[in-house]
Amino acid sequence: MKAKILILLVIVFCIDLYAQNNSVSNINDVKYNIKLIIFYIEKNEYETALEYIDKTLEEAIKKDSLFYLKGFIYKENEDLLQASEFFAKAILYTSEKSLINDWLAYFEEVIIQVSPLSAFDIVSAAVSKAQNTQKHVGFLNILARLYESNQLYGEANDVYRTILQENDESERYNLQIKIATNKIFQKEYEKALNILEPLIALDDSLYIEKLLFLDYIANISLEHYEDAKSSLLRLYLDFPQHPNREEILAGLVDTFLHQEQYLMSWYMLNELFKISDEVQRLKLQKDLKFIKQKVSDNSTLEDQFKYFKPIFEIEEHGLLPDNKE
Repeated sequence: MKAKILILLVIVFCIDLYAQNNSVSNINDVKYNIKLIIFYIEKNEYETALEYIDKTLEEAIKKDSLFYLKGFIYKENEDLLQASEFFAKAILYTSEKSLINDWLAYFEEVIIQVSPLSAFDIVSAAVSKAQNTQKHVGFLNILARLYESNQLYGEANDVYRTILQENDESERYNLQIKIATNKIFQKEYEKALNILEPLIALDDSLYIEKLLFLDYIANISLEHYEDAKSSLLRLYLDFPQHPNREEILAGLVDTFLHQEQYLMSWYMLNELFKISDEVQRLKLQKDLKFIKQKVSDNSTLEDQFKYFKPIFEIEEHGLLPDNKE
């Protein structure tokens, strides 16, 4: 449905452009051909529609929307390679800025389904031909994401650094986060931290949640437990709705356990239990017994658990009061 709507919008735009750029006789021919193209596309008679598109391309001064329509038809016919090529042509030819981002998004949906080598060639060629910043940066972003989807993180970062040279300050933050994330995927944790630490110091509310989580991953990978714990505690306290809440709690359990802070590890296990499924809970109970054993084995420590019972043990024995409205 979205594609159909876009097609109709493009064609309306097309008609206006042709009316401004062609003689009266050509205007009528182009309008008539476009009506036929719409008719045959709606009837799924794509071969006939392609014939009229090619005929109209010979007469039209503005060709971008016709290239877009060819791309759409090839996509419907599952010829994704040719679809990608014509979507790229449409973007390169258009002078209408309001269409570029929508067409780039549709182009990306198709190009990611093309074989990697062909996809890299098509997007790289488009990057070299793009004549304004909007198109150039748009194609570069797609190229970077293609590299990432093929686990070529170093190549993706090279592209992001190129974008950094062209983008305004508002995008620098996000680009640096992408570079740091790829450094983590490359297991270059120290380099990732060199990028993350000054960004975290800025404490930007839009990015701090993501930055802290990346900082935790890099530090725990380097076995920097204290630094990892610092980021985890802030995530635990300030972002209770974090999508990786379970991983945050599990990280705190492991970090406190490594530092022999058994009571805190027990507490975080209890918190993790509340949001876990039945299978996970069985494992967590074993972990809890392990922590209790570690405490009891240490003769210098008082039994820290003699006055505490975890929430799941209380529930099992029906000791919780009924909830009242």
